[in-house]
Amino acid sequence: MPRIALWNLFFGFTVICLAAASGAIVANDMSNAFVDTIQTGRDATRDWTLTLQGSAHGHVNLFGMLHIALGLTMPYARQTPRMRVLITAGLTLGSIAMGPLMIWRSLLQPVRDIEANGIMIGIFLCLSLAALLIHSAGLWQAFARRD
Repeated sequence: MPRIALWNLFFGFTVICLAAASGAIVANDMSNAFVDTIQTGRDATRDWTLTLQGSAHGHVNLFGMLHIALGLTMPYARQTPRMRVLITAGLTLGSIAMGPLMIWRSLLQPVRDIEANGIMIGIFLCLSLAALLIHSAGLWQAFARRD
């Protein structure tokens, strides 16, 4: 198994572990928000924060599983070692976008305007989707060439 495939397996399991640990924090914040809502009334900013943090938690778990799947299927794809590194980098950018950058965005006030963090998240997610498509094409190519 190529070292880059092993890296994806390691990174995927690490990301899932971190996301699972952060789930306790998100659950605690949500519990506190519901208690605050009952006692003091509704706070839309708090809803914004909790929604984005819950989304980040779920998506980081997803990206961890994608890294594991990438690591397991990488030996079958017909791609150069350089392309495998680029695919890994692209998927890693998606993990960063939906993890640290989404948490950072949850701490900012919601705005209607375009802001730098949102643009960066969008670009990173586009690159991760491109990486997944390229890897899928490599798997399809390997499948089509098998006798």
